[in-house]
Amino acid sequence: MKCLITGGAGFIGSHLVERLLNDGHHVTVIDNLSVGKIKNLPVHPRLIFRMADILDHISNHFEDVDVVYHLAALTRPQESILDPVLYNIVNVQGTLKVLDHCVKHKVGRVVFVSTTALYGDQKDQPISEKATSNPMSPYALTKLIGEQYLQLFNKLHSLEYNVIRPFNVYGARQSIEGGYSAAVPTFINTLKGNGTPYITGDGEQSRDFVYVKDVVDLMVLMANSTIHGEIFNAGSGTTTSINDIYAKLAKSMQSNVKPKYIDAVFEPAMTWGDIFRAERLLGWVPTTKLEEGLKLTIKETR
Repeated sequence: MKCLITGGAGFIGSHLVERLLNDGHHVTVIDNLSVGKIKNLPVHPRLIFRMADILDHISNHFEDVDVVYHLAALTRPQESILDPVLYNIVNVQGTLKVLDHCVKHKVGRVVFVSTTALYGDQKDQPISEKATSNPMSPYALTKLIGEQYLQLFNKLHSLEYNVIRPFNVYGARQSIEGGYSAAVPTFINTLKGNGTPYITGDGEQSRDFVYVKDVVDLMVLMANSTIHGEIFNAGSGTTTSINDIYAKLAKSMQSNVKPKYIDAVFEPAMTWGDIFRAERLLGWVPTTKLEEGLKLTIKETR
């Protein structure tokens, strides 16, 4: 099978590349390296890397492609509040161009990486895919629009798709660059550098943390299954406070450093995913326990 991955040099994308190569597929990666890194990718005879932006003229790379995994996007909610126009250009216009290329070259299926940020604050927990969208940032809204474009292109052009909404993914190679980086890699890198990590608010906000390789497993199932036109949550089936995440990491790293608490940001109090649909339709369940995944992430983080 010939696969194309936009944003394939990034965190989730690079793990997906490894999985697809191990499965024997031919893989083309398109990445502008604004966040992704070439060192994240293996040297492999079945891997082609193209340094390009999804807004560039990249249509020729979609020729004879069976599956497109569309990951390329700007992904930080707080940053999107400061620069909503840029997020709209990259995430909405970029996605539209990718879908247009897929239609022109008769790509078999698109696996679109959306976000659980589009749920926003939800009263009912755990959150199912049927929950009413409540975006709390331009980033979340751009991903919702991307999902709507997929639905429209399916109606207009019969373009097959599946959508994955990952909760808080963690694992090796996750970026710590910028002002709004993810908690797990930031804590690990700060502790390894003998610094003092910070936690926004009181740290009791809780998140559904899911290990990256479990997410990749689901994405591959979404590409290969006869099931399509569906939206799937990718979570762990539980929720954990930021304070607890820090305590587990500090214990594993044998650190007694106390975190510093700073002003809270605009974010949901809790995220917790209902993952029954993925289990029922695709037979997927996450297999990596939180403590195991955190230890692997510590070990693999340089």
